[in-house]
Formats: sequence, C-alpha cells, structure tokens
Amino acid sequence: MRITWRGIVLIIIAFVLVVFAVQNLNTAQVSFLGMDFDIYVWLIVTVSFLLGMFLGGLVRGTARKLRKPKPEIKK
Repeated sequence: MRITWRGIVLIIIAFVLVVFAVQNLNTAQVSFLGMDFDIYVWLIVTVSFLLGMFLGGLVRGTARKLRKPKPEIKK
C-alpha cells in the first residue's frame, strides 16, 4: 500500500483539526437567520472548512466541464 502526496496532506489536515478541536472545547453563541444558539468552536471551524472544501471542488469540477476543449493541431 502506497501513500500518495494527497494522502499525506489529508493526514496533516486531519491532525491539525484534531489538535484544534482538543484545544477549543468551549462554546460560542452564534446568531443565524434570527436564531441564537450555542455551538462548539471546533465544530464551527470544522464544518466551515469541510463546506469550503466541498464548494471548492464543486466550482473546480464545474469549471472543468465548462472549459472548451483545446483544438487539435493536424500535421
């Protein structure tokens, strides 16, 4: 089994998120759409990070589909 560079990056990101979660166990009051609730700081950051990763991948995939193919050069 080989670990690729993507696997190494994912392991580092997971490690950083775990360290962050352990160090930020306190709660914060969040107001969203007229609702107020308490939520863990680590959960806010983790969900925001994952949502950003998902949306970034979605935008990148959509941009690839919309990109025009390169014209073939015939010799």
